[in-house]
Amino acid sequence: MKPHTWLAHFSARKQCSALLPWDDAYLLSGAEKARITASIQQFQLGEGSDGSGLLGRAQASPLAKLDLGFLPALELFIAEEQRHSRHLEAFMTRQGIPCLRKHWIDHVFRRVRKLAGLELCLHVLVTAEIVAVPYYSSLHEATASPLLKAICVQILRDEADHLRYQAENLARLRALRHPFSRRAEVFLWRMFMLATLQVVWRHHSKVLQSGGRGYRAFIGHCFELLDEVANFRYLPAADRQQISARTGCPNSSGERIRGLDSKVKESTVTAI
Repeated sequence: MKPHTWLAHFSARKQCSALLPWDDAYLLSGAEKARITASIQQFQLGEGSDGSGLLGRAQASPLAKLDLGFLPALELFIAEEQRHSRHLEAFMTRQGIPCLRKHWIDHVFRRVRKLAGLELCLHVLVTAEIVAVPYYSSLHEATASPLLKAICVQILRDEADHLRYQAENLARLRALRHPFSRRAEVFLWRMFMLATLQVVWRHHSKVLQSGGRGYRAFIGHCFELLDEVANFRYLPAADRQQISARTGCPNSSGERIRGLDSKVKESTVTAI
């Protein structure tokens, strides 16, 4: 997908809130509520960033000059993340689950993003997006609520695009730097991911285990997605179209790009 087409892509699904079963009257059981409350509170808070820091860094980046659609598409991307937060909040309100105003994990992520330039900011953001894939697939299985299941499926479908979108942005930024610095970047990113996953497992293992994910499966899934994003190459439009049509296609060096979309959509299909 060409960079500027993300603007049209995100614009086309602004009204997807209407597709959710808001008339669902299911109330969580005591066991279900105990299983998900602390976890969903943290994720709802994390989805609700106003994105001002990210936009500020994006405005000063080379991508803003190279692609006139970059900033408007990024604004719509942020709006989709905020929509996730609103949908989770609406579900929580129906179930009598209060929203958090702050949490130390969310505070740490926001502080790291504020200290970073655009590329590091995107790495932190994509780390959270990667964790969201096994999380929402597991949250889908954690209760019998039709509304929560539908919200999870919608978020997973969005995340498939969000990861591909940010993989393209990171690939374009990496192309402007020396290859050695790119290797160091991936190493440091993997270390940050590993530390993040320890915290996530500690706080969200009940939900993750509801989806049949043990510690090793959770870690493995997240690193598999990280490698897909880190090794992503931004290709000409004709080659990119092939990626949407099949699992992978040859890139210019003869290697293969495995389907990033399919890695996320596997979780979506499982959730459905």
